[in-house]
Amino acid sequence: MAMVVVVSGVLLLFPPTGNGTEAWWHGIDVESLPPADAPIEEVIDRYVDAELEEVGITPAPEAEPTTLLRRVTLDLNSRIPTVAEVDDFLAVESPDQYRNFVEDRLFDPAFERYLAHELNWLLMDGEAGEFKSYLERAIPAGKDWTDIFRESVTGIADEGELAGVDRFLRNRSRDLDKMTNDVSVRFFGVNVSCAQCHDHPYVEDWTMETYYGMKSFFGRTFDNGGFVGERTYGRVSYKNAENEEVEAKLSFLGGPELELVDDEPGDEEKKAQKQQLDELRKEKKAPPRASNSLRERLVAEGLAPGSEGEAYLARALVNRLWNQYFGRGLVMPLDQMHGANPPSHPELLVWLARDLVDHDFDVKRLVRGMVLSQAYKRSSRWEGEDSIRPHPRYFAVASVRPLNPRQYGVALKVSSLDPASTAAERPVEELAKQLESVERSGAGLASWFERPQEGFHISVDEALLMTNSREVQDQLLRSGLVSHLDKLESDEERIRVAYRNTLSREPDDEEVQLLRAYLAEREDRPAEGLRQMVWALLTCSEARFNF
Repeated sequence: MAMVVVVSGVLLLFPPTGNGTEAWWHGIDVESLPPADAPIEEVIDRYVDAELEEVGITPAPEAEPTTLLRRVTLDLNSRIPTVAEVDDFLAVESPDQYRNFVEDRLFDPAFERYLAHELNWLLMDGEAGEFKSYLERAIPAGKDWTDIFRESVTGIADEGELAGVDRFLRNRSRDLDKMTNDVSVRFFGVNVSCAQCHDHPYVEDWTMETYYGMKSFFGRTFDNGGFVGERTYGRVSYKNAENEEVEAKLSFLGGPELELVDDEPGDEEKKAQKQQLDELRKEKKAPPRASNSLRERLVAEGLAPGSEGEAYLARALVNRLWNQYFGRGLVMPLDQMHGANPPSHPELLVWLARDLVDHDFDVKRLVRGMVLSQAYKRSSRWEGEDSIRPHPRYFAVASVRPLNPRQYGVALKVSSLDPASTAAERPVEELAKQLESVERSGAGLASWFERPQEGFHISVDEALLMTNSREVQDQLLRSGLVSHLDKLESDEERIRVAYRNTLSREPDDEEVQLLRAYLAEREDRPAEGLRQMVWALLTCSEARFNF
């Protein structure tokens, strides 16, 4: 029996799962969800706190202000806050001070630049080039996730605003299985590759028919001299478990069969088309668009209001962003967003996805709500009565997250600046240009570091690089902060300025005492002592992680 669900006033009809078990989202009572106009941060805290209360966990308190400023600036602008930004924040006592700081970070162009960078990692594994340039134009121009999805999957080559967008498909045009699974994983949060050779062993509904139904959207796609083309005819077939040849049915993630329109030309027309493609290849031009494009059909399925595709698209994006800002997705693994893998907080994910759809996939709005929540603002220190740190799925305590290469590169450059160069007295526009330049320079250091994966540990290569590289010393220790410290009158003042510049906080008494003793032992070589102190701060675990 089909399941009827009302979402945002739209009546949806979903087919039942093959084993008679409903997907987890079909069991959500949408009428009991918070109202559509509820603030995102309040909805997040409502569901996270309710789960904590149910399991009897008292969450960690809110993080120290300086810790929180560092965390949110890294998350939104891929850098640490300047000393002036921290001082300005601490100088004002207002319940709206953190909210105002978040607004400043969200409307800083650095937010859009960093968002483009992270989406490029999601879609292109961080490849620098044409597609990244497309994203860097698209996001400031106001394009939302649905625009990026449509333009990436349609993949029409263009010399204008869409220049480079076809690189998403071009990179995968010689391997249609990779294209099929990459679109499913990166836009819909679903890894269908397991069903390529056999039915999914754990999810009964995910069969070979599911996989090849998705592949049918790409079966007519081909490479033509580095350009992506699409035929107007052709069907995907596969051999089932009984080794029988089966013609695939066009369908979105196991949904109802869709009409498959063929426009197969005669032999003479095929010959003429081949000749045309050969000429276009020689001229380095893109093939003409297919009049009955199946990739455009997939886009239509993924964006149809109230459709299963739209729900998948929204849930997957919410889950990816939640993982980015909280260190763990509501659904784990991130590419297993199927009906048999419920989230830690099902109602929350459904409400957030609905809210995202209702507000035209406004990423900035969603991110604002996430970082304003108490769940996001918790301390990463666990000092509860129970010494065992709660499972991350409860979000009772903030995750300690390694900085990605861009964050660490930019943080290193900002940390090593002369603090006088970012003083609050400087004109706002002048300071913004300087920070953008520093950001670009820091992003250039990203190749020094590896992209963190689960179970990340600082590599031997990174440790050796930071210890021995002349380039590191020249870029971070030869001027800027070190030169500024050398001009100060006392070692204690040098220590305090170094901490504020690199770790965004004041040192405690023990830290001051230890470093004073260290510098005193190097009175015969004070410049080298200062460089070593700054190097130790730049490479310590507190600088390397977001906590």
